Amino acid sequence: MASIPNFADVPLKAADDVSRPQPDVDPTWTAPEQIPIKPFYTSKDLADVDHLESMPGIPPFLRGPYATMYVQRPWTVRQYAGFSTAKESNAFYRRNLAAGQMGLSIAFDLATHRGYDSDHP
Repeated sequence: MASIPNFADVPLKAADDVSRPQPDVDPTWTAPEQIPIKPFYTSKDLADVDHLESMPGIPPFLRGPYATMYVQRPWTVRQYAGFSTAKESNAFYRRNLAAGQMGLSIAFDLATHRGYDSDHP
């Protein structure tokens, strides 16, 4: 049977190791949104961030639309649905809303969903 290792004995890099000369390879990578992502961040990276003093529920709403955010009001749980006829779908949505569903995500036909005119040949 394997024993549980003592992680207190594992040599971890200290925060002051960042002052050591780093290899010539840049560890920064670029996200699909073209945002550079560093392997780790420090308080120096926050020096130029101007919204840190903002509050939730107060313009410019960078920390959310509600002061308590999701502490008192849960996030919207949605079911992505659409089927059969418009009449049957409408009845389905109304039943779900009456049962407590918080929002709707309606599945239109695939052509409309993809941005095409479904009536166009």
